[in-house]
Amino acid sequence: MKPTITLSPFPKEVESWWWTHAVERWPEMSEEKLLNTLRQEIVEQSDRFNKARSFDASAYGARDLSVLAYGNFYFSRTWMAARFALAELLSVCQWTPPAKGPIRILDLGSGSGASGLACLNALRENRIANPLELHAFDYSSKSLAYLKDLHRSCADLWPNTRIKTERNDLRNPSPKMISQRYDLVLMGFSFNEIMQDLELEERVKGLKEITNCLKRSGFLVLTEPAESEICRSLHQTVARLKELEEGLFILAPYWNGMPCPMARENGKYFSHEVRKYPVVERVERLNRPLRLEIREVKFGFSILGSTSPEPVPKTPNLLRLISPVKKRKGTISFFGMAANGWERFYEFQRRDLSKEVMNQLLGLQRGDLLQIEGELSASEDGRIRLTEANRLLPLFVPRVMGET
Repeated sequence: MKPTITLSPFPKEVESWWWTHAVERWPEMSEEKLLNTLRQEIVEQSDRFNKARSFDASAYGARDLSVLAYGNFYFSRTWMAARFALAELLSVCQWTPPAKGPIRILDLGSGSGASGLACLNALRENRIANPLELHAFDYSSKSLAYLKDLHRSCADLWPNTRIKTERNDLRNPSPKMISQRYDLVLMGFSFNEIMQDLELEERVKGLKEITNCLKRSGFLVLTEPAESEICRSLHQTVARLKELEEGLFILAPYWNGMPCPMARENGKYFSHEVRKYPVVERVERLNRPLRLEIREVKFGFSILGSTSPEPVPKTPNLLRLISPVKKRKGTISFFGMAANGWERFYEFQRRDLSKEVMNQLLGLQRGDLLQIEGELSASEDGRIRLTEANRLLPLFVPRVMGET
């Protein structure tokens, strides 16, 4: 299926910048020893993020080794998650930048800048010519220093942009931050860290304070790790805030301002994207003995704003893919979240499909927005059987250049 939008791969300049800084930091180490040192820290970071859930400054961001291990391995993944979410903002939510003047972007929990710099790069690649101002907030002054250096060193990726950094504990945001207004607010894998151990109403209060940073035409873009508890917490918080705030709308991931239906129950699937992107050479080298998944980025996300979403017909013909595409004996099938809020099981009989259509179906990715032509009817168990006459039309099918 032809992509509706093609994204650039992770920049080689940024990949090289991170590795060069690691080599310069420990010039006495051989390449293999440096790789092994970084690998050990990568494993420890994985445990820290996913098991210990430790996010204090002494656990991450206080040491060069922590920042450089993250930069050489995880930075590209966070960057690509931001690029996919921003692609949806620009092409589906149809965010319109101000006609003139600077675009002000706030990156909350920026770390070393993967989401914020990806945003600067995305806006420039989309030929948005306004001056760009990125304000980055994080508790790690060391991470912020790396961000500023990277921005300066790779200026060709984001021309005519300025950044300002501020060390700030986002669990206790400063009045100065809340008093300003931004066109875009980004939270790249940071919402779950800031809101850790908080009850729902406390998370809603914190998210409300963050939305107060938006201009009337602004948007908040949240990306989170693809873990069921974290993604459900995100969508439950967003849904509750929407209930309380009449002028706030949910623009994504589902149509018609609909809160995530899967957040209300513990179903088989939870709301998240699975997107492929070309392997980053340095990441592949670090990963050889680790054998982690490095060809896909998995993330949950939500987009909020004061602009009401364009309504679409509440029909099962419009859907977001929410499961893997399964090829079984005789069938190809997947689950979709329809525009009417129902989770549906869509099934094609393989005998009815040409090889070309079959390959198109198998090339779909979780998160694609699709339209199915023709009449649809569901059986008693909710299954929708399709034929080749039910042609699939891509509405939002982003792919990365060079993806295999």
